Amino acid sequence: MHEELKKIIDKTDYDIALYAEDMKNNIIAFNEHKNFEAASCIKLFILIEYYKQIYESKIKIDDILIYDQNDNISGINSGIINNLDYGLKLTSKDYVTLMIIYSDNIATNKMIDYLGFNNINNTIRELGFKKTKLFNKLDLLKYFKFGQTTAYEYAKAYKMILNKEIINEEVSNNILEILKKQKYNDMLVKGLPQLDILFKGTDNSIIKYIASKSGTIVYTGQQMKNCRNDGGIISTVYGDFIVSIFISNIKDLQFNYDNKGIETGAAICKIIFNNFIKNKGELK
Repeated sequence: MHEELKKIIDKTDYDIALYAEDMKNNIIAFNEHKNFEAASCIKLFILIEYYKQIYESKIKIDDILIYDQNDNISGINSGIINNLDYGLKLTSKDYVTLMIIYSDNIATNKMIDYLGFNNINNTIRELGFKKTKLFNKLDLLKYFKFGQTTAYEYAKAYKMILNKEIINEEVSNNILEILKKQKYNDMLVKGLPQLDILFKGTDNSIIKYIASKSGTIVYTGQQMKNCRNDGGIISTVYGDFIVSIFISNIKDLQFNYDNKGIETGAAICKIIFNNFIKNKGELK
């Protein structure tokens, strides 16, 4: 497996970081402590802060937040909300769900304002993530750095969720359930057996669930590098493993499924998945 992964990494000009771990402490790692632009992967940590404040009774899941034209900043229109009418009333849980499963950037900025910028970063530090940080709200006409993390710290967050170590079991489970609904996970699923993806969670699939959050930067200037990131938990009938893949310096500007960075990450994930299944729940 290591030789296969090396061939993929060596034949590209991309900056790549990788961290994968099974539940028996077998690890695959490459550049795992190198800082990368987190892009929308930083939204995982905003989600963590959301459920932390719910647990602390500082906010409620049925708090109503209103979408108005001040929220609709040019250049952040990924997602759903920007297509809807001003005056839209959604609960805080609706916003945080859209932030994760459709990577809605308007919802993300609403959550940052709602939860508090400093609160998010304080919780990141309290949980032991030394290199992960939220730098700015999303405004690509004003800021050229959104967030930062490493493949190791991003994977560690999922490991803590899986082990019920984010605050407590209830909080960890609430976070996990939203991550399972992810709609943008091309890098993790593209190389996996498609029938298993189609029927995941049923007796007809070896995949029980995938809980993840991806991140993307598409930019033509010099201030930012294009990137494709993804990471999460892949749960199978043989057990679970965590994988985190960060790829930057990508020249392909396609946003979608066929992006060359996504294809590279998918090839990496496929090798890891096949090894895990072949060895019935271990990475070897």
